Amino acid sequence: MLHREMLDRPVDERRYQGVVRPDKTVRWAVEQLALVEEKRRAGPSHLAALPGPLRELAELLTELGWDDLAALARREELRAYRKLDEPKPGAFAGRMVETMVALRRNLVEDGRYEEALAVADEQLAIDRHRSGQEETREWRTVLLTRLGRHEEALESAGAAVAELRAGLERAGLERAGRKSAGGAAAGLKLCHALTAFAERLDRVGRVAEAADATAEVLAFWRGQDDSRYQVARSLDELSDRLVRSGRGEEAYEVIVEVWPQLRRDDGYGELAEIWHNLAVRLLPLSHPRKALAAGSEAVRRHRARVHGAREQHRAVEERDDWDDDHRYAEWYLRERRRAELEESQERVRQAEQALREALRTLAACLRRLDRTDAAAAVEAEAASGSSSSAQ
Repeated sequence: MLHREMLDRPVDERRYQGVVRPDKTVRWAVEQLALVEEKRRAGPSHLAALPGPLRELAELLTELGWDDLAALARREELRAYRKLDEPKPGAFAGRMVETMVALRRNLVEDGRYEEALAVADEQLAIDRHRSGQEETREWRTVLLTRLGRHEEALESAGAAVAELRAGLERAGLERAGRKSAGGAAAGLKLCHALTAFAERLDRVGRVAEAADATAEVLAFWRGQDDSRYQVARSLDELSDRLVRSGRGEEAYEVIVEVWPQLRRDDGYGELAEIWHNLAVRLLPLSHPRKALAAGSEAVRRHRARVHGAREQHRAVEERDDWDDDHRYAEWYLRERRRAELEESQERVRQAEQALREALRTLAACLRRLDRTDAAAAVEAEAASGSSSSAQ
């Protein structure tokens, strides 16, 4: 249970989420805790008045980045709802679920995954017919993965897929009906669940099964409007899993099939890594010309990324309002400015390194086609790290 002395701690500026000075939020939290203590003293007959102030207190503590204290407030709020629910079970189920969702978030932010998992399991037990179940199931799988319980995470992800399929079938939306509004929404949920399932299959070494699940994900995204990035990402994952499961020609066929859809992307730096991955993947599959085309596309897009990263870094360097935020101390603003510049420079460095790797892959494709002079020129550019190539 929360007590006043627990709030006597410094605020970590990096975790603070408020929009006013942190000391104001601390003061409000102290005042809110005083209100909670008043409601506590009122006794069991006034229990219904306690959850509201506890919820507001937990939100203030979350703003302050004190997730451990916010979790204490949420647990007390949950205990109050359980007591209130006893005379008529289910009357406060909705409020309890809302509190559990918030509590789980605080526990995750605090790195207490076992406790967060227990909360997710309890929520699923009492929340059988509510719309938030899919998100809770996803979090359950994520938490099991973070805890290193990969087989259990796979089982959890598989159960989510099976449940969503059953729901689609019951609603008559499994196939043609997905084109309706309800079918599209249900299909999207199934797509996300299949993506998580494929990741867990891959993690435990069942790569061929992961490829089959990813093929279904790709098919879904190809049928959606404005989904080029999702199509590209799914193709990248599918072709990788097909190659690793010994189905190289299937990987080539699916790449060729989706290729025209990828080329319609504007190409200003987006999907650069995916085009590079496709080039790397196609080269050992004895398709050097297709690998060369993918490698050339990757280099073109990586050049655009380098140019964009440099332009953004120049803009960061030229900003002169970095010390205008009156909420923070000067030392903190200087530290934040230094970190911002370092982060921006690191993005430039990473973009330049990615371009060099793409150039080396392009050179390998050219050598495979016996274009040795062109390959040597590209290799020299990659080795020099010259900035002129990216301008």
